[in-house]
Amino acid sequence: MDFLKTVKTLDGVATRSLVGATITVLSTVLILVLLVSEFVVYTSTETVHHMTIDSQLSAQLETVKISLHATFFHLSCDDVQLDLESTRGDAAFGTKEDAVVKVPSGTGGCSVKGHLLVAKVGGNFHVATGKLGSNGPIIQLMGGMFFGGNAMMKGANISHTIHYLNFGDDFPGVTNPLKEVTNIVPMDVGQYQFHIKVVPSVFKPLRGRTVYSNSYSISEQFVRLDLLSSMNTQPGVYFHYDFFPVMVEYREQKPSFLQFFTRVCGIVGGIVTVAGVVDSLMHRANEQLKKKS
Repeated sequence: MDFLKTVKTLDGVATRSLVGATITVLSTVLILVLLVSEFVVYTSTETVHHMTIDSQLSAQLETVKISLHATFFHLSCDDVQLDLESTRGDAAFGTKEDAVVKVPSGTGGCSVKGHLLVAKVGGNFHVATGKLGSNGPIIQLMGGMFFGGNAMMKGANISHTIHYLNFGDDFPGVTNPLKEVTNIVPMDVGQYQFHIKVVPSVFKPLRGRTVYSNSYSISEQFVRLDLLSSMNTQPGVYFHYDFFPVMVEYREQKPSFLQFFTRVCGIVGGIVTVAGVVDSLMHRANEQLKKKS
């Protein structure tokens, strides 16, 4: 009798050990997967943002660097000129701080690249197709009226690619929609207009210096010029910009070590507890089956 009791006891221990070993292995794998996941979260950073009032916007003497790189496929560099003016009518292009160069591109094209320093007020800068005059669009328009009836002669082809347009330095999370954007423009005398809403922005990383810059949104359209309107303005690509009186703050953040440690303890403790409950339930179920058999 004692021998039979011993055999039954060993059989129960072996059965429970097999179930327990299986649960232990599964629990260990689950713990490792969750720990790796938590470690990835702990070592990665997340960029969050919120809006505040831009208290610096009233300082109109503060300058903003506009960086531009654009290629015009069908305009020679002799026919391209870049002008800048503020909404107050102040001439702002051509100062010593400005650095814009024109480089021939492809067969007959021109690449415009560089930066402008502007005051923190609304304005526009534009790449115009030469000056109005004997060789300008007025003669083209008049020629179209005299020789083409109501149909105007075609103007310069201002199709282009904007490789980038930045209002300040780049940083993670910044919104610059004019990047590698190509526009095929009709051969009419007119203006391709970008209307840009510039939002002052600040990026605060976990480590390193704070970056003060700007993000922006755009709307765009092509405006065809008639004879009268072309006397006061030039065909070309125009960038009209204005600053919003708000600031978007981008801030990097990640969980602290205390949060990481708390989550790790919660994962280990929770899974061990659940595994123990499951092991106990499985053992009781096995005992009940033995009694019935």
